[in-house]
Amino acid sequence: MPRRAIRTKHQIVARVEAELLRRLRAHDGLSRVDLARELQLAPSTAGIYVDRLLRDRFIMESRKAGREQGRPPTLLIPNPDGGRFVGVDFEARSILATVVDFSQQVVKQARRAIRVGDSIERILGRIEEIIHFVCDGDKRPLLGIGVGVPGAIDPVRGVALGYKFIPGWKDVPLAGRLAKKFGVPVQLENNIRSMAMAELWFGEGRGLRNFVCLGVRTGIGAGIVADGRVLRGEHGSAGQIGKWLAPGISGSGGKSPVCTLESIASLQVILAAAGAVMKCDMDLSTLRAVAEAGNRKVLHVLERAADAHGWAIHQLQLLFDPQRVILVGPLADLGAVYLDLLNASVGRHSPEVPPEIVNSTLGQFSGAFGAAALALHQWKPTIALPQPLRARPIPLQMWSSI
Repeated sequence: MPRRAIRTKHQIVARVEAELLRRLRAHDGLSRVDLARELQLAPSTAGIYVDRLLRDRFIMESRKAGREQGRPPTLLIPNPDGGRFVGVDFEARSILATVVDFSQQVVKQARRAIRVGDSIERILGRIEEIIHFVCDGDKRPLLGIGVGVPGAIDPVRGVALGYKFIPGWKDVPLAGRLAKKFGVPVQLENNIRSMAMAELWFGEGRGLRNFVCLGVRTGIGAGIVADGRVLRGEHGSAGQIGKWLAPGISGSGGKSPVCTLESIASLQVILAAAGAVMKCDMDLSTLRAVAEAGNRKVLHVLERAADAHGWAIHQLQLLFDPQRVILVGPLADLGAVYLDLLNASVGRHSPEVPPEIVNSTLGQFSGAFGAAALALHQWKPTIALPQPLRARPIPLQMWSSI
């Protein structure tokens, strides 16, 4: 058989087994019969893939609890010891990393600061350092890395195209560098879209087909899920709403009749304004405590930010008609005190049918978690060609999901 034909069949088998693993994760385990039905394969054919993945310890058998009569069914589930995946999420001020095992359970997390003035090489070195740190002490093989990158990306070439809050951050070949360093596949995604993926798979977006994540950190972005798919756009720049002009909202001292969202309502702007009225350095935990105590000056700062974010949500509602808007990132940690202000603002801007707005429950590591899950979902086993594949072709119905 020609080498090209063998390689193509190997690729087909790897795709089928990757899809098998995705189905097991999506359903929290399936029986052999249900799995064959999900994949639209004959049970004997599905069994070939199952037996190989069992042999290589990527999946395992588990009894399903809670059945009162009869023998509980045996479920196939991902084996936590099958390997590890690392997710990294960074922006201008911080780097966050998460390790998940083969069953998508979080193993370890870490955070590192990025200092103002750090060079590109220093930031890349810090990313490599944090990956080494979260992997240290775990003997399970590292199988893949996902990176949530600020700004626009080219996921095909694995290049970070640009981000204005990190000077010199332009056309950085991040995926290639990390793949060479760690010897595993590397997936790049915009960091707010990484958060949207985490919400879609594990959080407040699970089961929804249309929702928007609003992320406010150094920059402001929107992770848009339309018809069950994360929207990236033609050039990987979808959701860069921090560059929007916000008419009618004046900037510092009222000098600018028109400002961008990021210039008036980023996290740094909010903390600086709250610190100015309180005459102290302000961090997120202090901001929440002061706001929950009812300090009117700080609440006024938050009301102005909520007015800007509420205006943005209204524009997103007009464009995408989401079922839900999920506040992700640091502002979600403010809890009800900011969510109530945001709901009031959206109600003013969208008086007819305002969308439901909720806080993310995944915490500030949601972007790193989503990036790790992306690497896991994109991973394909390295396999030898099963002999029966030559006699039993894959049904045509499967091609739409592979």
